[in-house]
Amino acid sequence: MNIAIAQMGPAVGKVEQNLDKHLEILQKAKDKGAEAVIFPELALTGYELYDLVPDVAIKEGHPIMEKLKEGSRILPFFTGFVLEEDDLFFNAAGFFREGKLVHIHRKVFLPNYSMFEEKRFFAEGDRFRAFYDGKLGRVGILICYDYLHPSSSYVYFLQKVDLLVVLSASPARGYPQDGFPSIAMWENMSKVVSRHFTVYVAYANRVGFDGGMAFGGGSHAYSPTGEEILRLRDLEEDLGIFAYQRKELRRARVLFPALRDERPRVIYREIRRILNED
Repeated sequence: MNIAIAQMGPAVGKVEQNLDKHLEILQKAKDKGAEAVIFPELALTGYELYDLVPDVAIKEGHPIMEKLKEGSRILPFFTGFVLEEDDLFFNAAGFFREGKLVHIHRKVFLPNYSMFEEKRFFAEGDRFRAFYDGKLGRVGILICYDYLHPSSSYVYFLQKVDLLVVLSASPARGYPQDGFPSIAMWENMSKVVSRHFTVYVAYANRVGFDGGMAFGGGSHAYSPTGEEILRLRDLEEDLGIFAYQRKELRRARVLFPALRDERPRVIYREIRRILNED
């Protein structure tokens, strides 16, 4: 199966404009032979939203949500948006297929340091739930800072995911002598997670500018043996496709039976002990 990563630069607060861009990219990806597309974090709205959060939020039945569902008739896709539920707003990612919203992940770890202020505007998600898709197998979704907590990937590992999809809005930081250190950080994470949890990792980062932030790009995919199989450009919009092969999952898991040998009850017991000591 061919999966595309769409490294785009959404416009802040311009939902209709960003939606049109989604539809254009979906058609372009389909013409290139892709069978699914992954967009970045908050690709529908832009990142630096501040007080615009309630204005750009969507929920079930919202006209924009219905247009996203209809767009999935071109190709199935993952994308990021602001979800409204019970007067709360979540930094969310959804998977759309054949006119339906199949699955939603609400960002669990909200960065609130340095240039980031997500806890001012978003509620925290509280679960990492894998879902099954007939073409993709078992899938887990993470949003940016979720991924920098290894425990998140571990929970999906225990749920036997085949594909870990990471939607990101990560700024370019550091002096780029041999590439941006901030981009290298994500690549290092993907190399470790894909290899040791024997999963495909697809990381979609955005580009462009929001306020004072310049977003880095560097989207990529890694195989379940920890090999880089796709790398998009830094700082520029880009579209790339990688081959997602279920036989490679089997091969990786025969060579390195990490899940078979994992002992989650031991880990659970130790975590309980640590929490009880507090």
